[in-house]
Amino acid sequence: MGARMKVELLDPRHDPEPGDWEELRRAAGQRVTWRWDLLRAYAWAAQAPVVLAVLRRDGRAAGAVAASLRAPRLRRGRYAGPRRSPAGRYAGLRRSPAGVVDVHAPGNRSQKGWWWRDGHDPELLTAYLRAVRRALGPGWRSTVWREVSEGEDALLPGPLRLRIPTAPLARLALPWPRLDDWYAVLDPRRRDSLRRRAKTFAAELSVRVGPARDLVGADEAARLRAENDLKHRSRLSPAPPLPLPYLETLIGSGESVALTYRDGGRLLGLSLILDHPDWPVCLSWGAVPPEEGGRKHLYFDGYVRMIEWAIRSGRRGLVLGKGQAEVKRDLGAELRPSSALAVPL
Repeated sequence: MGARMKVELLDPRHDPEPGDWEELRRAAGQRVTWRWDLLRAYAWAAQAPVVLAVLRRDGRAAGAVAASLRAPRLRRGRYAGPRRSPAGRYAGLRRSPAGVVDVHAPGNRSQKGWWWRDGHDPELLTAYLRAVRRALGPGWRSTVWREVSEGEDALLPGPLRLRIPTAPLARLALPWPRLDDWYAVLDPRRRDSLRRRAKTFAAELSVRVGPARDLVGADEAARLRAENDLKHRSRLSPAPPLPLPYLETLIGSGESVALTYRDGGRLLGLSLILDHPDWPVCLSWGAVPPEEGGRKHLYFDGYVRMIEWAIRSGRRGLVLGKGQAEVKRDLGAELRPSSALAVPL
C-alpha cells in the first residue's frame, strides 16, 4: 500500500500554529524566521497573501513550503484582508485572470522557501502543486521557485522551465580558533585597513555583540532597517521594509543576535543575525549616513565583529547573504550560484 500524502494550506494571519510545527522547524534546523509568531507578523504586513503549506507523509510532518500569491488585481500598499472561512479563503483569488505562486522564505533572501525534515521528497512537492492548483483555480498558471541552488532544478517538479540567474549567496567557513587566523588569509591591504578601522571604532564608539533583546530596541532597529531598505527600493523590487511588529517579535525571540555601534546612547549601526548552532545568517545591516552623524566604513567593520563573534562562539561559519558579492569574496566567502526558476503550475 502506497504512502498517504497530505498538504495543509494555511494562512499564518488567522490559522493556529499546527501542533507539530515547532518540532518540525527544529528537527529541520530552520532559523527563527520560521517560528509561527514571526510568520504571522510577516503575513499581516505583506503586500501579497502568504500561504504556508505543511507537507505530510503517513501523518508525519515532512516539510514545508512558503509562498506569496501575486496577482495583478492585488493592490500594493494595502494590508491583508479579513479572515475568511476555509471554503472562501481563496474565493477572490480564484477570480484572478492570472497569478503567480512565488515560493520564497518570508523576510529573508538567504534561505529557501521550501525545506525538509529529512531528505528531499519530490512526490510531496508534486502533491503541493496539485493542492495549490485546486485551491486557486485555472488563472494561476505558474510557480516561481527562488534561491534555487546549482543542480537543484532537477529536484523540482514541472516541465518547460525558465531560469533567471540571481545574486549569489555568500557563505564564509570559519575553521579557525582565532580571529588572527582569519586575518592571515586576507589580502594584506584589506587586512591592514580592517585592523586599523577596528581600533579606531573601538576607541570612539561603544561596540557590542550579544543577544538582540539585550542590546537594541525594536523601534530603533525598525528605523535603521527602513532607512537601509528604502535606499535599495526600486520598481522591480518594491517590497516595504520589515514592520515594527515583526522586529519586536524577532528581537524578543531569544534566537537573534545583534551587533550595535553607539555614540553615547545613539545607535549608529546595527546588524541582526539569525542565530544557529552551526551557520548563523546575517539578516540585515543598517547605519546612520555619515552626513547625519554616522561613521564611514562601519559596514566593513561589521563583518570583522560578526566573524569574531562567530569564531569565539564556536560556529562553523556565517551565511553572509546576498549583495556586495565582491566585498564578501575578498573576506574569504564562497559565492554559491543561485537562480529563480519559473515552471507551469
